[in-house]
Amino acid sequence: MKSFRLAQKDELQEVAALLTDSFLEYPLFPLILTQDKDYKENLYRLNYTNTKSYYQQNACFVGILDGKIVSAVLLKKSGAKGPGFAQYLLNGGLALAAQLGIKRIFNILGTLDKMKEACNRYGKESWYIDSLAVAKGFQGKSLGSTLFNNFLFPYISERGGGRITLVTHTELNKRFYCKNGFKVFNEFGIGPKGNSIPNYSFELNINPV
Repeated sequence: MKSFRLAQKDELQEVAALLTDSFLEYPLFPLILTQDKDYKENLYRLNYTNTKSYYQQNACFVGILDGKIVSAVLLKKSGAKGPGFAQYLLNGGLALAAQLGIKRIFNILGTLDKMKEACNRYGKESWYIDSLAVAKGFQGKSLGSTLFNNFLFPYISERGGGRITLVTHTELNKRFYCKNGFKVFNEFGIGPKGNSIPNYSFELNINPV
């Protein structure tokens, strides 16, 4: 049996580790983090900062199977701005800046802002899925679709419905989101010339209960 709930404070490291393992080979992060011996550690720090910031907004959710966290989603709620720059700094961004340097931090933020450019046009009155992941070892078992259909879609519908947006960068993810009812509404390349990756923006309208 699988259940969904808000993450608890003592689970944030586990959620950040799940996201890190899931995104270790994801093409976005080599654009913003140096792939050296500290790559995984810095990716974890980035995920932990983000996870903690969403947790503080009651917007970090986990899927539980047999007592284990097997999926996670960070969700900007409709009507909310999402975590701000100051919140990120306080939640680990300063330590990350000390490790990577201020220039790299601004490069990271600039790339992430560019990535979400099309979704941001809808303003704060839309839902935005910042991160969604299924733990390694549990992928390919329809847990991502279950997260949408048994939790996220009903959760949003019960709160007035509205437009959900998200961004992804791989054909595999593109097929997954299309299978779950999302449609691409914007596409462009992101990253340095000659080394860019596709940036797909998706949307789905959820009707209220």
